[in-house]
Amino acid sequence: MISFKTRTDEDELMDDFSITDIRLTSALEELRVVNRFLGGYDTTMAVLKPWLKAHPKAQNSAQPIRILDLGTGIADFPEYIVNWAYKQSPPINLEVVAIDANPVTVDYARESLTKRLLPELNVKVRVEVADALALPYADGEFDLAMGAMFLHHFAEERAIAIVRSMSRVSRGAVLINDLHRHPLAYYSFYSLSRMFRASEMVQNDGPISVLRGFRGEELGTIAQKAELKDFTVRWRWPFRWLLSTI
Repeated sequence: MISFKTRTDEDELMDDFSITDIRLTSALEELRVVNRFLGGYDTTMAVLKPWLKAHPKAQNSAQPIRILDLGTGIADFPEYIVNWAYKQSPPINLEVVAIDANPVTVDYARESLTKRLLPELNVKVRVEVADALALPYADGEFDLAMGAMFLHHFAEERAIAIVRSMSRVSRGAVLINDLHRHPLAYYSFYSLSRMFRASEMVQNDGPISVLRGFRGEELGTIAQKAELKDFTVRWRWPFRWLLSTI
């Protein structure tokens, strides 16, 4: 019997760094589709768009707004963000550092960005191998630290440490988009992933990700223990939570 009362500690295949073949790369490509059609991009951009437009640096094209993206995977969020910023009038100058702890994932993300982004935009995204639990960046080095569908990979104490570090390197500007642990979200993804014949890793990890997801009060507790200031936790369709200080 599946319980939704507490977060599961079951491991996801994507967290097994010994998997380096097509099982991983196929899943990375499919997650781009998931983010497009199941609210990933829309949830983050609902808050990020107005914040970027209102940022003082948006009026100074010589000085980029610097963003750190944790657990970037195939770096599809940075790709989406710099494309959107480029289409604004005038364009918003961004620099995104995208990190992932898996070197194979980082290499694949770099290759993907080279194929998908214009050269003048590709240079705006730097993908690096880094551990979110030991961020190798100075205090206040970024204007914003963000993570999408990333925090649920960690138990509460580690999640608190990560959020605290995000606040440190970004001078408090934090944006987290993650999953709502809910039966409808679980069974919907379970069914859709099989109906559309998703890869083995996505079929396995998607439902587990939901079970590793959050209730709103749980994210609020993590934010409080990480000592975030003036944060909000908002629900977004379909079954997403948005933790934000911006």
